[in-house]
Amino acid sequence: MKFTVENPDYKVSPYTGMGREHWLDACEFLLEGIFSNLSSAEELPLCRRVEFRVSYPSENSSPTKIYAEKFEGLARSFLLAAPLLRSRPDCAVKGIPVAAYYKEQILAAVTKGHRNYLLDWDELTELAAEGETAFQHTCECASLVIGLDQCRSVIWDTYTEEERKRIGDYLTGFGINRTGAHNWRLFNMLILGFLYKEGREIDEGLMRDHAQNILSYYAGDGWYRDGHRFDYYTPWAFQVYGPLWNVWYGYEKEPWMAAKIEQYANEMAGVFSSMFDRDGHVTLWGRSGIYRNAAASPYASVFLLRNTEADPGYARWVNSAALLQFIGREDVFVNGVPGLGFYGQFLPMVQDYSCAESPFWIANPMVALTYPEDHPFWTAEENRGDWENIGSGIYREKLMEGAGIAAVSLGGNGACEFRTAKCLFEPGDGYIRCYVRLGFHSHFPWEAFDYGGAEAMQYSLCHKEGEKPLVPNIVLYGGMKDGVMYRKEYFDFRYCFQGAASVSLADFPVPHGMVRVDKMRIHQGPFTLTMGAYGFPEDVDGSQIRVEEAARGDAKAVILKKPGSQLALVSYAGWEKLEVKRREGVSPFGRPSVLAYGKLERSRDYEYAPYVMISAIVSKADDTPWKEEELFPVEKICYADGDGYGAYGPVTLYMKDGRTVTVDYEKTEGKLMI
Repeated sequence: MKFTVENPDYKVSPYTGMGREHWLDACEFLLEGIFSNLSSAEELPLCRRVEFRVSYPSENSSPTKIYAEKFEGLARSFLLAAPLLRSRPDCAVKGIPVAAYYKEQILAAVTKGHRNYLLDWDELTELAAEGETAFQHTCECASLVIGLDQCRSVIWDTYTEEERKRIGDYLTGFGINRTGAHNWRLFNMLILGFLYKEGREIDEGLMRDHAQNILSYYAGDGWYRDGHRFDYYTPWAFQVYGPLWNVWYGYEKEPWMAAKIEQYANEMAGVFSSMFDRDGHVTLWGRSGIYRNAAASPYASVFLLRNTEADPGYARWVNSAALLQFIGREDVFVNGVPGLGFYGQFLPMVQDYSCAESPFWIANPMVALTYPEDHPFWTAEENRGDWENIGSGIYREKLMEGAGIAAVSLGGNGACEFRTAKCLFEPGDGYIRCYVRLGFHSHFPWEAFDYGGAEAMQYSLCHKEGEKPLVPNIVLYGGMKDGVMYRKEYFDFRYCFQGAASVSLADFPVPHGMVRVDKMRIHQGPFTLTMGAYGFPEDVDGSQIRVEEAARGDAKAVILKKPGSQLALVSYAGWEKLEVKRREGVSPFGRPSVLAYGKLERSRDYEYAPYVMISAIVSKADDTPWKEEELFPVEKICYADGDGYGAYGPVTLYMKDGRTVTVDYEKTEGKLMI
């Protein structure tokens, strides 16, 4: 099962062939997969589960989750059905009239005594587990009102006055009660905004409190800190729900805050393009990766605003390309619906707040289907933004300092690579693997930690043989200076930096990847330190990955190759060995992968030996031979200390492209921030 663009329109959409009708076809295609799980039109849209250990409902989840899963299935699939019904009100899927189905099931969900009733706020409170004060229903009510507004004339306006009151009373319970102290407050804002549009009285102070709180999360460059961290919840929640709230309520009732939401959305549209590659693909990063192409949705929702300078041709291209990145692949689908993974099923990225129906949030960009056929979003010719002018020998970098993100468009391979900071987790937290990395790459999604020594795109520290290696659990941002990004990681950080092992990170881009000049501060020996490159997955046919070696002077490289792809780890200094190992069960592609990594050892405390590890991680998206300046971009390295250990002072790199790059850690301790 995969989506195919029928009768592509390459005149208006020269890259994807996708126009408005194709987006509608995609909605219908996804609903066909969902409805294939139904045995009758009397059932709620639930999926056949294949994962029971992490996702809910499970033996460890609250009893409320049984109803939450049903609501997710109903409300999130409605985000696909509603924009479809707006343009194709009479459509039927698998023989089921879509409008009649959702009209009946939405009403059933709020009607006590019906077998598909999903419980109201008071009933969930009685059923709740200890300490459970907010419910997934709040999130799903927001999806429900978005859908009801999108196909208003097809469903909402056809309810009787009593039925609309019944639905409104149900929604009110979730709009006015407890919610999560993060992006969830937007859900309450939309619920209340919908009720306000329907002529109901709402608590305007409550609405104002939610809205001011959302604005307080703003960090700059379009990014909100989602109550605790930076991730894709800014683009697929804040930057979609915020503009919707403006249209429903903010512009009329809270113009100052609405203006800020508009300003922040436009700021994101100006920088966020740097986080998509030449194919318009999304990079796996952070939690909720199962929402996939929803990361592109700010470029759909920004046109809800009264004023935007976003390029509609780019906006449609990146949303179409990101959608096809996933629904155009067979391995994405499990029992007709996108599975719990990025491509195939991938348990290490699944969170316990997700269920089999959660991936339907990929529908968030479908808000663009509320724009008329003659809207610029649909009529402007597709373009790839900055990528139109990024040749093979250059790169383009954008710094989003508010979030501590530097994103690079790599002309040498067409990839997007970005480095992140400002994140902290308890040691052993499952989120570490999807946030705390040296970098994230659109061609090489992050791999799970196996604690077998070296890890993909991260340092690993082991003091005693047989002990579980440590990985960093905090990344601090130290700023950008002269093109070099400075960060710092600590291993097993707990409350205080004193005595903790750390690595100061300094990196800068080249057209095929990144050069690293990192300095360790590890006081306790003996130890083994490793650093892995990106994991390199095998092809679907299982053909063996070729491993080659190369050298230029003191520089040594390990090159991993398969048809159409190459990845190289180059060591210039610090690493005593370059090694390769094969791993299983860690790749989001569901296939074995190969990891190239650097390794060094120290035999005692306070050993005076090289402190700085200089390396490059570069890749190609073809089979062409490496040019020397591509594989070995550094010409010469000079150190301030006479031993050439990087023990003190700056390190100067003379690059083959003529640049001189100086890495100097002085005063970075005073600039570190979380």
